[in-house]
Amino acid sequence: MLSLLLLILLLKPATSFTVEVAPGTVECYITVATQGDDFLGNFEVLTGGSHAPVEVTVEGPDGKLLWRAADKSEETFSFEAEANGDYTLCISNGARGRADDGIPRLVGFSFRTDVLVDEAIASEQSIRRLIELGNSLTKGLTNVMDHQSYMRQREDLHASTMESIGSRVLIWTVVEAVVLVGMAVWQISIISKFFEVRRAI
Repeated sequence: MLSLLLLILLLKPATSFTVEVAPGTVECYITVATQGDDFLGNFEVLTGGSHAPVEVTVEGPDGKLLWRAADKSEETFSFEAEANGDYTLCISNGARGRADDGIPRLVGFSFRTDVLVDEAIASEQSIRRLIELGNSLTKGLTNVMDHQSYMRQREDLHASTMESIGSRVLIWTVVEAVVLVGMAVWQISIISKFFEVRRAI
């Protein structure tokens, strides 16, 4: 079933969305653009496997197919708006003639227009602001890289701990098995000696 959700994305900051696409359905989103606007977008299948029957398409105001990705877990796209009007991004999960495996999938996506700075209106003040913004982005990116490094270290520590716990469990299992076998042999020898003594009497 085709459910059409209209999202008028007039805000320029980068915005991403997450939607659960039921099996055999299509979810569509619309962005209004003017001719010459730069479109940027991406998507990633978050759940349901990397070989999902997911198809993502972008159509222009006249219904012309501008971009398509099928059987991919993630992809990015960019193009320039050819005309004024509504641009539609559709995400299908096993619909439109594709194999439906009955698995709902969570898909993250971004679909927006970016307004680029015109060189003709660039001034010293705007350039200074861009430099400040660049410095701020550099600091933020450095922080993100640091956090990624911390997360990798934390992951390595957790993996080392799990390996240590696994080896200890294995050792204790072997020791327990040896003790049980020893106890069984000891009990058998005690019982056999008991019956040998009874026969002697």
